[in-house]
Amino acid sequence: MCYTFIMKKETLKELGKFILDITKIVIAIVVITPFVKGGEVEILPIFSAVGMAGFGLYITNKGVKDE
Repeated sequence: MCYTFIMKKETLKELGKFILDITKIVIAIVVITPFVKGGEVEILPIFSAVGMAGFGLYITNKGVKDE
């Protein structure tokens, strides 16, 4: 028999919310810390945060969808 790991829709929705919360923390660290320390804002962490946000939105949408 072939078993596949299938997450419930509510679990996917909550996982997506969690990823979006982590993204908010990453953005806060990336943007606020350089202003406090007087450094420069780096672009790579911002792009990775945008990627995380996109993934979080995708997972949340997949959990909300009626399939």
